[in-house]
Amino acid sequence: MKTETMKKKAAKLLLAGLLITGLAFAAGCGSSGDKQAATAGDQVKTYYVGTRGTFKPFTYMNDKDQLTGYDIEILKEVQKRNKDIKFEFKTMSIESAFVSLSSNQLDLIANQMGRNEERAAKYTFTTEVNNYTRTKITTRGDRNDIQTLDDLKGKTMVLVPTSEVARVVKKFNETAEPKINLIFTDKGSAESLNLVATGRADASADYEVAVTEAKKTLGLDVKSVGEVISSVPTYFILRKDAEGQKLADRIDATVKEMKADGTLKKLSEQFLGADYTASK
Repeated sequence: MKTETMKKKAAKLLLAGLLITGLAFAAGCGSSGDKQAATAGDQVKTYYVGTRGTFKPFTYMNDKDQLTGYDIEILKEVQKRNKDIKFEFKTMSIESAFVSLSSNQLDLIANQMGRNEERAAKYTFTTEVNNYTRTKITTRGDRNDIQTLDDLKGKTMVLVPTSEVARVVKKFNETAEPKINLIFTDKGSAESLNLVATGRADASADYEVAVTEAKKTLGLDVKSVGEVISSVPTYFILRKDAEGQKLADRIDATVKEMKADGTLKKLSEQFLGADYTASK
């Protein structure tokens, strides 16, 4: 009888030991899983993007007060295809964006950025082209006296200081007599087109798609005239360091995929009204 009781106690102790071991093992597995989840979460890196947010159809707030546009949706697609990348967008003037990029407050700029030697010396550019721009002179709808830069001699033209066309017009002004009176805005086409429409400037220089969009959505009486005065490819600009180059390479690889599967073309047609992803 005593032997039987001892056997029962031993069995209970063995069962308790197995339960404790099992719980410890389960807890250990749960801890490991939690660590893996945390590690996976830690691997997602947030990159801060500077953009104007008032440059429709490239970067703007929609009727739900959400940031969208061609440049923005490209990066959203890059994020969608790369689970370890997250983009957080900050709206600001492009002048402020360059300052923030240089001071490590931003990781890249998304705003139809053209490449030139001065910028290339300071910043990293993606190599895959987002789209090709076509910029023409913009005048009020009822004016027919302006078709070329020569027609603007002695008149007032408003430009975005960081644009490629601003460099073209400044170069023209070096030998022009009388010179074009240049005024500048850091608010992009949103302000330059308004200044032209209200007669406070004789002309501006804007993307054809931006002019079309302003006429359609804002009812501005403006038009594109003359020949194309600037046609350049656009890219994303990043800091010139190892991390910037690494992100540029990731973006390039994804944009290349988007070109191959037709996604980039669809975005261009959706936001720009036509396929501007290939050089004409």
